[in-house]
Amino acid sequence: MKLENTIVIVADLGELKAYKIHGNDGALSGEFPNSYRLEMIRDENFIEGRKKMGETLSDSTGRMINDTLDEHDAILEKDNRVLKDLAQTIDNIVKDEEPNHIFLAFPKEHNNQLVAKLRHDVKELIEKNIPSDLVKTDKNKLLSHFIG
Repeated sequence: MKLENTIVIVADLGELKAYKIHGNDGALSGEFPNSYRLEMIRDENFIEGRKKMGETLSDSTGRMINDTLDEHDAILEKDNRVLKDLAQTIDNIVKDEEPNHIFLAFPKEHNNQLVAKLRHDVKELIEKNIPSDLVKTDKNKLLSHFIG
């Protein structure tokens, strides 16, 4: 598979990074002819996804609410909103970049939920989907998770 016009998207509930894959010309750079480099095209933080429940589940005086059912529902609602925002961002990246393929990495816990929220045409472009959090992975090592 040719990797030109492929984007790599790594995300978790708090951050999304998108890269475009570019081929290096081995003759000019002195490297292997089939080597690639990543160019960052998007780096976004999702503040709500990073908030702790104590920051959102307190009354007006700052005391924690102790109803576990309410807390569980609030966690699900927060995660659902963040997943919707992430899916919209991915849809927009695909609309802007018009890639032929997508490599996606998103934590296993919510991976299927995220993919379900993507537009149908975007889902069809996903060549590889890794259920893992690779957001903090060095960009020079990122491709090795998808290729090889």
